[in-house]
Amino acid sequence: MPNSIADAQALEAEDKLAEAIQAYDSILSTTDDTSILAFANFRLGTIYRTWRELFTAQRFLAKAHQLAPSDTDIRDAIEELNQHFSENKETIAEEMTRKNSDQIVSLFRIATGIKLITMDKAVQAYPLLKSRTKIFPNAAVAKHLLTDIQITEEERNSAIDFLLERDWLVSTGVSLYTIAESGLFAFYTELAQLHVVNAAYSEAVTCYEQAYWLDPSQHHLRYQQVICHAEAETWDAAVEVLEQLPTEIPESIDLVAYHTAVAQSYHHIYQTTQDEDVKRKVIKACEAILHLDKKAREISKLLASYQGKKSWWRR
Repeated sequence: MPNSIADAQALEAEDKLAEAIQAYDSILSTTDDTSILAFANFRLGTIYRTWRELFTAQRFLAKAHQLAPSDTDIRDAIEELNQHFSENKETIAEEMTRKNSDQIVSLFRIATGIKLITMDKAVQAYPLLKSRTKIFPNAAVAKHLLTDIQITEEERNSAIDFLLERDWLVSTGVSLYTIAESGLFAFYTELAQLHVVNAAYSEAVTCYEQAYWLDPSQHHLRYQQVICHAEAETWDAAVEVLEQLPTEIPESIDLVAYHTAVAQSYHHIYQTTQDEDVKRKVIKACEAILHLDKKAREISKLLASYQGKKSWWRR
């Protein structure tokens, strides 16, 4: 995951703005350097200004100016945005109302989707949750846009209450609410599992990645990514994740599914590299599977191809 200014700027230069936003946000949570914080806030404000997310842009530019009040680029950007607000008051007011309504709809769909899952209605939940990823391409964007939403008592409904009861929606002022990272975590993890059920493994990988970005202490999400990468036959990506994992597998992981993903991924890498270390990893994973399930016929065949032994059912 990019975590330096250079990485974030490179993404921005490649017009990968959603990824750049997440990179800059990561910087905000990992440094105390005032100049870097000011620059990251400035770039976030600039990107959101490009996206015409004016109120989000204003929030980041104001923070950048607070951190670096003498920076002329930041000051010019704020003055330009304030002038735009001044010259387009009616349009801005209408835009604010519309965006606020859109944000409430997003909260409603996220809450309703998760609530439907708790009621064993995953089929109905899937399109509701899936639709939000088009608007919020990653967790950083969702966190930035689902902020300071004005919700009156008349607009409070069962979905909003569902979020509030779980502290997934927090009050930031009179009638103002912001989605909590725990709420976003629930959204991405639940959606990832729905993607798996629907065999949308690449989408599941993305959701697990976003959930892990929100809470890096949840290591089991990385193991789930390996399983999904193998299902999607993205072997290189699976191995890249595998090389970063601790050896102790979390209890919540399906061991047969995980070791099968490991065996398949390293097997495909071995076909190209013929690396003896990779070969040993294939054999180790196969043996782990057969220890758990002696009837795993395909794995037994795979192991035999590496050891030169007959499959177990032919012995």
